[in-house]
Parts: sequence; C-alpha cells; structure tokens
Amino acid sequence: MEITLEIRLRPGTEPGVDPRLAVDWSRDAARMVRFGIALPDGSRAIAAGAGESLSARLGEPGDPLLTALPAGNASDGPGNRYTPFPFDGSAGRPDVRRGVTYGFAGFVGSRAEQAHRLRYWLWPLPPDGPLTFVAEFLARGLPESRVTVDGAAIRAAAGRAVDLWPAAGLPEPGTPPADVAAAAAEVRAAFTTAFTGGRGIETVLAAVDDGAALRSTLATVRERHPQPTASARVLVGEPVFTDPAHASLPFEVVLSSAPAYGTLLGEAVLVDGRWKVARSSYCTAMSWAGVSCPDRVG
Repeated sequence: MEITLEIRLRPGTEPGVDPRLAVDWSRDAARMVRFGIALPDGSRAIAAGAGESLSARLGEPGDPLLTALPAGNASDGPGNRYTPFPFDGSAGRPDVRRGVTYGFAGFVGSRAEQAHRLRYWLWPLPPDGPLTFVAEFLARGLPESRVTVDGAAIRAAAGRAVDLWPAAGLPEPGTPPADVAAAAAEVRAAFTTAFTGGRGIETVLAAVDDGAALRSTLATVRERHPQPTASARVLVGEPVFTDPAHASLPFEVVLSSAPAYGTLLGEAVLVDGRWKVARSSYCTAMSWAGVSCPDRVG
C-alpha cells in the first residue's frame, strides 16, 4: 500500500522567514521530518537516524518492508512540480532498516517551498487491527503526532483494487510434491537465501542450481555494485508446482539504491532432494548488473 505524508507551511513561515527553518529546505526536509509506523502486531518501522551505518539499517529477511517511492506521479495540478531529494553519498541516504527508508522529498503547490511530500510503499498489507502512523517535525516545534486507522479497512480496499497491468501469469498447476506445504517453504527459503544481501558466497550459491559454476559471476557483481548487493532484500510469493520437481513463483528483489525491476516470474528445481533457485532465474538477476553467467557445462 502507498502512504503519502504531506507537510504544508503556513504563509510567512517558509525558509528564510521562520528561523527554525534556517536551512536549505529542499535538501534537508527528509531528515528533519521523522516518520514511523506501529503495526497491529506491535512491531514498528522507524526511519533510521542520520549517521547510522548501513549494517544497522538492514532488516531481517521476512520483515515488512516500507520503501521510498520517487516523487513525481501524484500531481495535483499543472502548477505543481516535483524535485527528487538529492542524495550525495552522505549519511541519511535511503537504505532498508527494519522495513523503512528515508523517502524522497517532493514539493507541491504554487509555492514549492511551502509544501513537502514523502511517499512510501508498505509490503505486505498490514493485518487487521489498529495501524498507527507517527510523525514529528521538531524544526517547526511540532512534537510527535499520531493517527490510527483500521487495518481491516485497508485490506478491504485492497481487495477492491484492479490490476491494470498484471504480471506474467503463473503456469497451470501440475502434479505437486507429496508434501506441498514443506516443498513450498523450501522453495521460498531458497529464493530468500539466494537474493538476500550480506550473506557469504558459499551460502548464497548453495541455494542455486549449478551455483558452484556461478561463483565468479556473483563475485563480479558484488565488486561492481557493493551497496545494492549488500542491502538486497527479496519479496517471495507462493509457488505453483508444475510437477514434483519444478515450481514457478513471483518474486521481487528490493534494492536500496538501484532501479526497481518489479515482480518477476521465477523458477525453482528439485536437485538431489533439495529445492533450489533455477539457474536461469538467478542469471536473469545477475544480468541487471551487466554481468552474464557462463554457459552451463554438461
């Protein structure tokens, strides 16, 4: 679900007038406004503080993800304009941390300096129960404020949504494995291991069919793109088994500082009694980094 946080300044309180905003608003707004979410199960997603290391911002695999959306899609009128928050490699750039990143700042309205918008995408949908949004803007003397909405209402609205551009369809189910639940869990675990950043090469490639032959491929990708590969997280859907040894499933790799590639159709294969990510699916992800897998031997 998409969450939009918008802050509007009263006339006469814009930067250069109000001493509490004696900073470059367009550069520092995302760091000045703090935003977090309390989920019905008691877990929280809170923006990382400036200066925290990348490793401190990484969530656990399977945690809810609240990721930043670039500004520029939800214009209210022809007078609006959007400017992306300029990340320059300093502290406070968007990285995944327990399901939350700093958002991109957008400026809306006839006077751009008087409004500020942050947009986030929360996955998966929250469960039924109270969902609390928390924000504070101490630079303007505004303390922590809360608003609570009903998670059930959000899920009901999602159920009425229409997918205008559906992803590539899954194949028709075939003969499934004897224990479908156990096999599905193993398939999801293989994709989680293969595409989650920060893990050892041996661990990652053990979850991929013919993984030993792809060691140099993964090493090259990590060398060229250290930050995206270190912070990668994966969203994994439910597999469909076409036969007892093959499955297809939707998955999406979430990267903190790289383009979004959307939901893909992945394949899994049973190799010597263990479910693994199909070589073709893994090599597709490697190709995003401009690195090709070697031809399969044998």
